[in-house]
Amino acid sequence: MRGLSDKFYECFKEGYLNALIQRVRKDKDLDFQIREDSINIYYKGNSLLKLDADKKVTIAKKFTLGLDIPLYLDCEAATESFIKAIPLIKDNIIRYANESKKTLEAEYEQLLIRANNLEKRNASEYFIIDRQYQTGKENRFDLTGFFWDRDNREKGQTVPLTFLEVKFALNNDIKEVHEQIKRYYDYVKNHTSELAEEYEKVFKTKVELGLLNQDDNRMEALKTLNFSKNLNEYEFIIVLVDYNPNSTLLKEALNELRKLEFASQIRIFNAGFAMWKQNVKPIL
Repeated sequence: MRGLSDKFYECFKEGYLNALIQRVRKDKDLDFQIREDSINIYYKGNSLLKLDADKKVTIAKKFTLGLDIPLYLDCEAATESFIKAIPLIKDNIIRYANESKKTLEAEYEQLLIRANNLEKRNASEYFIIDRQYQTGKENRFDLTGFFWDRDNREKGQTVPLTFLEVKFALNNDIKEVHEQIKRYYDYVKNHTSELAEEYEKVFKTKVELGLLNQDDNRMEALKTLNFSKNLNEYEFIIVLVDYNPNSTLLKEALNELRKLEFASQIRIFNAGFAMWKQNVKPIL
């Protein structure tokens, strides 16, 4: 279950690891995620740091080539040393990430987190709590968040969870996206209460650590939100990033999605920067 032990949390809240939180807060290209008594910091969708409750550092070797990285962040000096190395680790990620299985899809996941959690001027209605939640040997939610309707927004509300599957460009997996969404739904259906409790705890921890950037009034209200345990209120969102509107990849999957018992809870969100005439609209 996602979440930090009290002792580990206090290291980030009041202890020497707070310097790591401050470093993440200053750099919107870094993404801090809470795991099971461990944390990951991502850059361009790649793990720049995994740190467990024993303070052990885990980073892919190719991202630390030529660098002297502490093996443990077990004191203030080691933490400061690691923080100074972050720009160099980022350089290595840029240099070597293309050799990994990561694609722009992972980068866009992180951009979605930034756009909704960290850019206060957007004042969006969706917030992202987590990324890459494992639901089995082969399945994981790309992103998990919640919907907060701006037309009916106040303190102390109960909000529904949202589960996002991100597809970049003409990914052949789009043909089977209905099967993925059905598997996600089945998992959520069988774990609704525990997921709501788990994500509420993770979100409140992130708020307490200052890992969201919103205006003061919104932040005060966010602290008071609770997560619904009503499955019928949840949304399952397919995020199509730079999906070519001339493609037929999605056609059959859409037909299958419409047949699902929870079809009314499925959404499509088109995002990205690639341009086609269909989505360049005249003003007259």
